[in-house]
Amino acid sequence: MLAFLNLGLLPDLPESLRGNCLFRKAVAARTEQHCIESYADFLGCKQEGKMLEQMSLAHSSQALYAMASEASAVVLPYINSAVGGNVQTFAMMQSVTSISQVLGGLCFGHYADRFGPRWALLTAHGAAMSSAILVASAQSRPSLFLAMMPLTLAHGFQASGQIAVQCSEPEQRSVAMGRISGSYGLGFFTGTLVTAYAARLLSPRQIAWGAVALEASVLSTVLALYPSGEYSVEEPKPAASFWEILQRPHVWSLVLSKLSTSAAGGMLLCMITQFAMDPFNFSTAQTSVLMAYVSGMQLLSQTFVVPHLGHLGPKALRLSSAGALLVPLLGLWASGSSALGYCVWMGPLAASGYGGNTALGSLMSCLAPESESGSMVALGLAPLSLGFMLAPIMSSWVYQHFGFQAVPAVAAAMLWL
Repeated sequence: MLAFLNLGLLPDLPESLRGNCLFRKAVAARTEQHCIESYADFLGCKQEGKMLEQMSLAHSSQALYAMASEASAVVLPYINSAVGGNVQTFAMMQSVTSISQVLGGLCFGHYADRFGPRWALLTAHGAAMSSAILVASAQSRPSLFLAMMPLTLAHGFQASGQIAVQCSEPEQRSVAMGRISGSYGLGFFTGTLVTAYAARLLSPRQIAWGAVALEASVLSTVLALYPSGEYSVEEPKPAASFWEILQRPHVWSLVLSKLSTSAAGGMLLCMITQFAMDPFNFSTAQTSVLMAYVSGMQLLSQTFVVPHLGHLGPKALRLSSAGALLVPLLGLWASGSSALGYCVWMGPLAASGYGGNTALGSLMSCLAPESESGSMVALGLAPLSLGFMLAPIMSSWVYQHFGFQAVPAVAAAMLWL
């Protein structure tokens, strides 16, 4: 019976045999196996049960993490304003966050390699929940700055990225990393829609407490569902330092490219909600709708574009990423102070900025053994955090002295340096 199934001879079997119980069980088993294989191919995952469980949990945690992050991001400028902050204090707060994440992310990579993805997920989401609690309860500017400190260890994407690297083959890496980013984009998109609706009924602080609840659900899910006896890597001992990893071919050039595109794109992407409030005077609900559009474009890029960039070499990918980012920056510059132009071009900017970073990061992950997966993912994300650390400071200074139109102009010029 199973031999007939494997040979694909089902159409030649007599009708009486097709009604046999063993036949139906064999067909069901084969259908189930086909579904599992298709699911694994879609995720870019190795076709092993435990790895599929890990990858599925990584995707679900990413979606919930993104929803919580988006809710916090939308209300943060309004809470900042409520405690007496302005554009400069918001930019400084964003930069402090990026500094802490740059330093924390590198340490977190070694931590993830040593203790494994499960503890990495628990640590990352525990830190994110702590920050969300402090944001929701902040009553002054110092207390709001303090709420950024736990984000030093809030590297949920990094933890999920390590799972994607360990559970995928190098030739499927762009698919695996693209799908992880796509899950984040899906959660981001859903979070903007939910936040837009919630903004009509709830205050910014109440929405921030909703983000706390979402992070608590992520922690509960990881504790309850992460597979026991997690996958272990039998590879050489991790490199003693990040400097050893940087000395490998193409790594340094890819890091510099990610830093350049992150800093340029971050001058707008780090300040989306702040610029929506000043100078464009968007309400909380309008800002949420804008973020829904931006996250939707990001989702489309991560899901449908990034998985098809795996064939590009390092140089071609670097040039493509910079070129794709340049177009919306020039569009924003040409639009000037138009609110409609701001809304239209922020979508392509997010798609090219985040999509290019994911593609470059997936290529970097192929340049290290699995035992260094956490360190390499950390090194790939460090330029993004470093770029986002510098970008708000530059963006706010340019805005204060030359106006909004100069911000995308300076960002576009940075890509030529």
